[in-house]
Amino acid sequence: MADVMEMKVSSKKPANFYVRSAAAFLKGIEAKAASDGKEAVEAKPPVDVLKISGLGEAIDTAVTAATKAQADGLATIEKIETGYPEMTNGRGCGHIVITLKRK
Repeated sequence: MADVMEMKVSSKKPANFYVRSAAAFLKGIEAKAASDGKEAVEAKPPVDVLKISGLGEAIDTAVTAATKAQADGLATIEKIETGYPEMTNGRGCGHIVITLKRK
């Protein structure tokens, strides 16, 4: 199958962080040499399929990252899965998995 990457989002970081991360996965990253005290970054090719998942309060963040990637023309939303898995403390929690396919 195609190159699949899963990105798990949380409510601890802002949605814009995950929007930029999704864009980096879908566009790929160019190599950069070390400079100004920053480490060198190796080139990474774009992924063909990106799965964005969020649990509980992070569902909104996952939806924001996926819809922004689609609005920017980077990918199309292929599939949306929802669930309500049991947690270890006995209470369930909402869960979403959004599958994006790179254009």
